[in-house]
Amino acid sequence: MQTEHAVTCCFSGYRVEKMPFRTNDPHVDALISALDLAIADATAQGYTAFFSGMSTGFDLWAAEAVLRARDRLPVQLFCAIPFDHQADHYSPEWKRRFNHCLLAADRVFALSRDYYAGCYAARNRFMVDASSLLICYFDGKPGGTAQTVRMAEQNGLRIVNLADRQMQLF
Repeated sequence: MQTEHAVTCCFSGYRVEKMPFRTNDPHVDALISALDLAIADATAQGYTAFFSGMSTGFDLWAAEAVLRARDRLPVQLFCAIPFDHQADHYSPEWKRRFNHCLLAADRVFALSRDYYAGCYAARNRFMVDASSLLICYFDGKPGGTAQTVRMAEQNGLRIVNLADRQMQLF
């Protein structure tokens, strides 16, 4: 991969159904604002490349935030797709958002033609190995985000956890 590790950030967070709030909840707006700020902060520290795993919820909110930031900051959106047809079972709204981000991305990495057990973990490993910063939404739930946070810790990535900021709002 040709991205420079020191200026590359990846995202990890829950799919929309695992988030602790509904998509029409004001907490989503607060999380999106926190993503915008985290990307601006990362850019101020020299980060220019941002990886999204393109799942519903946090990943796509993050991808959309990078696209918004691209209008005023020198940032690139990289999409890491674990397998072709990842979005086939998304709702029409999430599929529309997925396709918009994919078409607007600066680079797309499709890691497998077909789904296989472990393809999401392979996608997460790919993003962590390419990055030095993880911006995440992790409140302790087990699953892929927990696994990605552990990978990031083991690889020595700096971690910005937006769930910590959200919990302070309550």
